[in-house]
Amino acid sequence: MERKPGTLPPLQTLRAFEAAARLASFTRAAGELSITQGAISRQIRQLEERLGVVLFHRRERGVVLTPAGERYRLAVREALERLAAATAELGPQGGSGPVTIGASSALASLWLMPRLSGFRHREPDLEIRVLASDHDVATAADEVDLLIAYAGKPPAATGDRHLFGEVIFPVCAPSYLAGEGAPRTPQALRDHTLLVLDDDHPDWIGWPSWFRRLGVEHQRPRRSIRVNSYPMLLQAAVAGQGVALAWQHLADDLLAAGHLSSLPITPLVTEGAFYLRCLRPVPEDSPVGRLRDWLATAAAAPRAPTI
Repeated sequence: MERKPGTLPPLQTLRAFEAAARLASFTRAAGELSITQGAISRQIRQLEERLGVVLFHRRERGVVLTPAGERYRLAVREALERLAAATAELGPQGGSGPVTIGASSALASLWLMPRLSGFRHREPDLEIRVLASDHDVATAADEVDLLIAYAGKPPAATGDRHLFGEVIFPVCAPSYLAGEGAPRTPQALRDHTLLVLDDDHPDWIGWPSWFRRLGVEHQRPRRSIRVNSYPMLLQAAVAGQGVALAWQHLADDLLAAGHLSSLPITPLVTEGAFYLRCLRPVPEDSPVGRLRDWLATAAAAPRAPTI
């Protein structure tokens, strides 16, 4: 028997649940939906009471889906995607609006923007909008067509396209090496000025976690400079102000141009990677589909050597 619409939970509770499940955090879900963390908590609690099941295990460092929550997440995401697709079909046809790409500020400025010019030569009449954000606002499905996102492990979404893995290594300006001499071990970096990113994002690997993953006890460096923007941090390295941690692909252009040099220290390779995600179903030969395919090809192009 067909269910009446009245039996469905309120849409805002479903959006809150999907965002919290995808981001594993009520706080980050609140930032994405531009509401308070308390509102997210209330909407999730309202949904759990309506369903009569617990959807999340609440923990100090975030939330984890229960088995029931994981089953419901798949159903809710599919339903929201189908609703978005049906809404798009009823809207203006012909793809007259811009194609919006969401990414972090660092990835947008260091990797995406230098490569978009190639696509612009192919389709000069297509309007492209880049929404750069370091606070998860770029993942709002009603604003973004394509999302370039980082994931510590392969995502559950089967439609996500792998762009490139996470490889992290120290870099500095050639002029800095000439003055200080190249450190050849992680331990030797303690005697150098370290450029530190002021960012408390849980996915970001800073110097302490980089040392720890290489099996080296981290100690406070003798000298450091703190910067709250990753592109600015790399520019500080280019200016010879110290040693920075570089992400392959984000620093490739600066390495290829000779503005930065990698140190002779084994890179850290993690399970993390950057993925390209369509936030709603799109035809293959649509502007969004063509841009998605082009970016995936650009990511697979030969890269500058790191060591």
